[in-house]
Amino acid sequence: MAKNKYIKLYQLVIIGENIKKLIYTYNNKDKRSEKMKVDGKIKLYEAERFRDLREMITSSVKKYKDKVAFVIKHKKDDKNFTYEEKTFEDLDSDIKGLATGLLDLGLEDKRIAIIAKNRYEWCTSYLAVVNGVGIVVPLDKSLTDEEIILSLKRSKADALIFERNYLHIMERIIKEEDTNIAKYICMDEIENKENILSYKKIVEDGKRSFDNGNKRYLEKEINPEEMRIILFTSGTTSISKAVMLSHKNIVENIYGLNSIVKIYDTDVNLAFLPMHHTFGCTGFLFFLSNGARSVFCDGIRHIQSNLKEYKVSVFVCVPLLLEMMYKKINQEVERQGKTKILSIARKISNVLLKIGIDVRRKLFKMIIDNLGGNIRLVVSRSCCN
Repeated sequence: MAKNKYIKLYQLVIIGENIKKLIYTYNNKDKRSEKMKVDGKIKLYEAERFRDLREMITSSVKKYKDKVAFVIKHKKDDKNFTYEEKTFEDLDSDIKGLATGLLDLGLEDKRIAIIAKNRYEWCTSYLAVVNGVGIVVPLDKSLTDEEIILSLKRSKADALIFERNYLHIMERIIKEEDTNIAKYICMDEIENKENILSYKKIVEDGKRSFDNGNKRYLEKEINPEEMRIILFTSGTTSISKAVMLSHKNIVENIYGLNSIVKIYDTDVNLAFLPMHHTFGCTGFLFFLSNGARSVFCDGIRHIQSNLKEYKVSVFVCVPLLLEMMYKKINQEVERQGKTKILSIARKISNVLLKIGIDVRRKLFKMIIDNLGGNIRLVVSRSCCN
């Protein structure tokens, strides 16, 4: 019965091909879909070009002050959670507080490493350091103890911001290893540990100092072309390589993305890709530049539930993960015996798109609902670092 319905609809669509030119002409009046040549490249949307990352954050805070920038999940037990929302104004305040606190600790122009899973404190640490303190060194959260020590030595890091999971290696480095690390800062509250500072206390102290007139962070001049980021490649063929990046490298990427991908301030981004990678890091900055909300993934096994939980509309991933999701969807369609119906729906959708009619969300509602019901855009590319 359903099959006959789709066949009849398909026949009507073929008849509709006769008005294809008329609809095509009408759609081309929409300036948003017009392609423009900019610097010799195709550009779809007007985009703001930032001088540096601090200017980008300042712009977003001004535009989206009261909108939610991040959602933080706090686990009570295995089944109960609470959610904390951080607005752009909150984000700005935390960045200024942390940056001022780090400067008061004598870390101006120092190299500060960060190692943790994707979380709000990672984002504020990165932005505080790069936007007015010193040089940020993002480290791979999956490194072995020996690789962490080697990366700290090779980068000549002066300070390290880390989460509780790495406490054991920090204690070893303090006692046994010859590194440049002078300040150890833990993102999580821990029992009093000698030589380990509290991220929370540094932020609080920094906010008080800033409110009392200490504006060193804002007064620090940023050279967009100067090295302010040191990151390490994956090292798949040999030892990882250190890569030097500047503000200009990152903001130009953000400009390029905003020229070809439309993100709205109503979008919700699932921050799945590791932020120590340029892809994952540039991704979260890209969403901040558009006033979108970012949420954190609980792990690869929880992607589907997180998509539903947070009503995610944009998902950025690597091709391998996208291929896995595609196969899983096809397996479920086959299990339900709807392969032929899906094939017909695809043909209908393709023909309709050619004449400017998009009914994909209706035709593929079952699949979209399985991905949370709100997904509108998936961005995928390979990571090279």
